[in-house]
Amino acid sequence: MERYMVFARTEYDEPLEHRGEVEASGAEEASKLALEHYGKDWLEMSLVPVSEVYWAEREEETEVGVEA
Repeated sequence: MERYMVFARTEYDEPLEHRGEVEASGAEEASKLALEHYGKDWLEMSLVPVSEVYWAEREEETEVGVEA
């Protein structure tokens, strides 16, 4: 089983928004589950396997807006 993050939008001029997550054995099942859970009131929906996401994290001592 794999977790998929669900992103969707209802208008082209809107950004994709994170709508939630589904857990499935493959992309086809994830697509079906996303439709069941998040409805069909969207224009575009994208599913991203959580295992394929690279999380870029800041070092603890780095502060936003402060130059080193």
